[in-house]
Amino acid sequence: MLDSVRPSMQESATDSNTKKVAIKNWKTTAIGCVLCCSGFVAFSPSTFGGEQAPLVQVCKYITSGGLAVLGISAKDFNVTGKDKE
Repeated sequence: MLDSVRPSMQESATDSNTKKVAIKNWKTTAIGCVLCCSGFVAFSPSTFGGEQAPLVQVCKYITSGGLAVLGISAKDFNVTGKDKE
């Protein structure tokens, strides 16, 4: 009976880890969200006013520049074998 009321420890740990990753790496998460939205506009221009619409042109610029920024800002802090002093 108690098992159905309380969530399992594994589910709570997974939720906590997901929140920790999104918060700790907020810059990468924000860039990914912006790229997702601008990529949608850039790859479906007819929905947003055609190929020459200003919004579509800006989103193409954001998508190409955003990929470069994502590559620069994304870092792997989970390095093994490093002394932690």
